[in-house]
Order: sequence, then structure tokens, then C-alpha cells
Amino acid sequence: MLEVFGKSDIGKSRKLNEDSFLIAENQHQDQILIICDGIGGAASGEVASGMACELARKHFENAPAFQKDYEVDEWLRKVISKINDAIYSKSMWTRKNRGMGTTCVGAIITNIGTYIFNAGDSRLYALYSDGLIQMSEDHSYLNELIQDQKLSLEDAKRHEHQGALTNAVGVGRTFRLDIQKIQSNYKALLICSDGLSSYVTERNIARVMESDLSLQAKCDLLIELANDAGGLDNCTVIVTSPGKYYA
Repeated sequence: MLEVFGKSDIGKSRKLNEDSFLIAENQHQDQILIICDGIGGAASGEVASGMACELARKHFENAPAFQKDYEVDEWLRKVISKINDAIYSKSMWTRKNRGMGTTCVGAIITNIGTYIFNAGDSRLYALYSDGLIQMSEDHSYLNELIQDQKLSLEDAKRHEHQGALTNAVGVGRTFRLDIQKIQSNYKALLICSDGLSSYVTERNIARVMESDLSLQAKCDLLIELANDAGGLDNCTVIVTSPGKYYA
């Protein structure tokens, strides 16, 4: 199993930390790593992201022993759908929670491989021998414009619709969940909320991930870089160690 460390920071501008994260292991020694960035304003985003991580933990504790790729895919889609329904239902209870939701990005590491999943614009990167690669796709308005070649990467940094999502968990009855199995020869994984990826360059993120720092020091430095860039959002990171496994 990979050695893992995670940390969340409120930043310098927000009154609440609406990010949540989960690092858990089940009876089969599988691991799940998740970051959820809540949306909806007030305390609602915090409620949605917290619900997502807590429900994922409970379901993962009772997850079956995965033997085939399709079993992981089916389990993830079923569980994230249940989480979506739970958040959406709760959002209908009070006006304060109306419209709340959360991004959800993560990985399941098993003896048959590593599977990543994503809804929203929180990201997962993998560090391979040829560098740091973004493995998840942003479900955002700006990314759609970029994919349609209607907006350049440089112009996107200054666009007025920063952070506008096209997909999230709990906002409606339906959502999109990307799932893929990735090559297992990665040196490390980085999962983060957009409080990191929107303010720290990929080049600087890669430098930290490629360094010999401890896992905790890498998390601390990544969050420090986000705060040095203004700390305009909550910042949450999970990092895995490069090639270190528990016996």
C-alpha cells in the first residue's frame, strides 16, 4: 500500500473551509483517497463535502474484494450516485442548503490496479518518470471553451468565469463521473482542490512533487505556495510517497 498524507487549509480570504478529504483503508487492504470541494455558499458547501467524504468512508468499509476492473467501476458509480442522492435530498430540506453540492476527485488503490474518478474541477495528478501529468479532466465552463478552441490557456487565467462548474455531485439528480484505470508505474499521486491548481503553476507543483521532501513537508509547501499566491481559496492536498510501500 502507498504511504499517504493529506492536509487542508482555509487560506487567507475565506471564513469557512468548505473542503473535505478522506484517506481510508478497508479490510481488504485497499485504499481510497478523496478530496471534495464544497459549493453553495454559507455553510452549505462544507455540509456537502463533509457528507460526501463520510458516506464514502462508510461504503468503503464494506466494499467487496475487487477482482475485475468492471467491479471497481460499478461500485464507484453506485456509491457516488448514493452520495449524490443524499446531498441533493438534504439540500431540499432547508433554504440555507438549497443548491449545495461538491466536487469529488479521488483514487482507489487495489492489488489489481489504481483507479481514479472525478466530478468537477478538483484534480488528480500522477508523477511518472517523464514528469507530472494531470490525469483528471476539469468539468468547468473554461475547460469546455479551451477544448472547443474558443479560449487559450493564457486567456483562461484572466477570464471572468473562473471556477464556473459544468458538473458536480449533489446539485441535481444527475451528474457525470469520469472513471479510468491508470498505469501503476507512477512514482507518486497528487490530489488537490482548485485552491492549489488555480493559483500555483504546474511547474512549481511538479518541483515539489519531484523533491525528496517528506510527505508532510510536501503538503505544507504546496499549501504555502497557494497562500503566497494570495490564499484566495481553501486549499486541500493529498500526496503519496514515491515508491514507498508498507510491508
